[in-house]
Amino acid sequence: MTMAEGRPSWLDESCPAWCTREHREEDHPDDHYHQSEATVVPAVAGPGDTIPLTASLTATTLGVRVGRHVGDDLTWLVVEALEAPRPRLVLTAESAGALHRALEAQLAAVH
Repeated sequence: MTMAEGRPSWLDESCPAWCTREHREEDHPDDHYHQSEATVVPAVAGPGDTIPLTASLTATTLGVRVGRHVGDDLTWLVVEALEAPRPRLVLTAESAGALHRALEAQLAAVH
């Protein structure tokens, strides 16, 4: 489709249902990707390099979103701090599922 039809010329595929990114004709090739809105999660996190571990923890806000580059089959999930410094964890959908199951198992042990 052309821009006159509402899509940039480089976007030769439909957006996934979760994509909320505005695609523009002038987007840099590195910016040709689909992305969901972030789910914002208040959290407590830190580098974990102190003893006790809790001495390095601070309040933070995490953003969780899904993405995929145009023309790629690999969907990824990003978990990142929204404040500086911005540590980021990028997982494939399969790895995110495995992490989800591991977290559920660990949480079940706590409760």
